[in-house]
Parts: sequence; C-alpha cells; structure tokens
Amino acid sequence: MSGEKEIEIRRMMQQFEHQISEMNSSEITQRAGDISKSDFLNLAKAISILRAKYLKEVLHIARVDEEKLTLQLCLEARKSRIAYEEVMESFEQLKHALQRGYFNLVDD
Repeated sequence: MSGEKEIEIRRMMQQFEHQISEMNSSEITQRAGDISKSDFLNLAKAISILRAKYLKEVLHIARVDEEKLTLQLCLEARKSRIAYEEVMESFEQLKHALQRGYFNLVDD
C-alpha cells in the first residue's frame, strides 16, 4: 500500500473515531441522563454485595454434606457468579465511557 493511501486511511479512521465518540456521548447523555459520582459509588457497593452473596454460595457448597451436593446448589452459585460478573463488567464499561469522555461526571 502506498504512503498516500495509508495517510488517507489513517485520516479517515481518525474522523470515524471522532464521529463515533460524538455518537456515544450523545446517546449516553440522551438515554442515561446525568451520571454522578454517587452512581459510581453505588455501583461499587452493588459489586461488593454481589461478590459477598456469590462467596456465601461458594462457601455453602464447601460446607454442605456430600449427599446435599446437587445440581441445584451449583446452579444457585452460578447465578450469583453471573450477577457479580455482570455488575463488574458494567462498572468497567461505565469507567471506560468516562475515560473516553462520553459523558461528564456531575457532582451530587
């Protein structure tokens, strides 16, 4: 590929990135409204609660008698893990959006 073509593609990709950033910012603001510092802390609190619930399920498995080890017991732990992981990923996505400048963090 020629140098000119590479430069043209790089410029086009920069324009796309800028336009995508503006779209993200607009959509997040329109759909989520203001995002506050307490939103971050509340989400962090939800993570700690769901982590604790998941670990409680895990410890229940560790402490239960052999005859009470069932698929249902494992499925309950799995549901707790999925909930915990979902909120962890959600926090990462919110943090990523903030770092990319898709929204302004407002004071409470």
